[in-house]
Formats: sequence, C-alpha cells, structure tokens
Amino acid sequence: MANAQAQATAPSTMEQLRERRAATKLPGEDLTIAETLRVMDVARELRDRRTTAEEMFRSDDVRIQLREKLMRTAAMSGDHVSEAEIDAAIDQYLSNLHTYEEPKPGLKKFVAYCWIWRTRIAMAATAAAAAGAWYFFS
Repeated sequence: MANAQAQATAPSTMEQLRERRAATKLPGEDLTIAETLRVMDVARELRDRRTTAEEMFRSDDVRIQLREKLMRTAAMSGDHVSEAEIDAAIDQYLSNLHTYEEPKPGLKKFVAYCWIWRTRIAMAATAAAAAGAWYFFS
C-alpha cells in the first residue's frame, strides 16, 4: 500500500517534476524582516564564537611565542634559564590568569565599599540629618 502511494505521488513526466519543484517552497523562503534579522543575528553570533574558539585553540601558538620572547629576554638580561623553567612559569601564570581572590580586609577595601555604596550612604546621611534637624527644631 505504501508502494502504491509512493508511485501515485511520484511525477511521471519531466514537466510535472518541474512544476512540483517550482511549487515547493524552501524552509525560510517566506521570512519576515524581523525573522531575517534574527537569523542574521544568530549567524553573526556564531561567527564571533567561531573566532573566539579559534583564538582559544591557538593557545599553543601563543604559548610558543611567549616562550620564545621570554627566552630572548632572559638571554638579553644574562639570566640562565632553561625552557623547562620557562614552561613551568608559563603554566603557573596561565593557571592563575582568570582566578578570583577575595580582597584582604583593610582601609582600601572599606573605601572601595564606601564608593560602591555612596548613594545609599548619602541617602542615609541625608535622612539622618533631616531627622536630627526635625528633632532639634521642633
């Protein structure tokens, strides 16, 4: 029965085949402007991610260039360092490159938080001054 349906729907002449191809719509053929822009945004994002991925995969090239530069710098400064020591230093540097460390408590941290919360502190100081003025003048 499936074979009979397949034979019934199959075009018998080249003209019928051409008509069927002309009537067949491809996916995305009737896209609106908004849908087209959305598809273009996706394509742009994929391109950007591909570029980022290619840069990440080139990390071996970056590592080799960094090693060569450090070896030249060490030779110019008169330091006697081996490639193994340079590789170990690069590994340590890259392993700690994107790590977060909590800032140590102290005056600098306090001043930083005061700067972050400056609006809240100003509003609290204004409210306290208004409350104090109302208490003393009423």
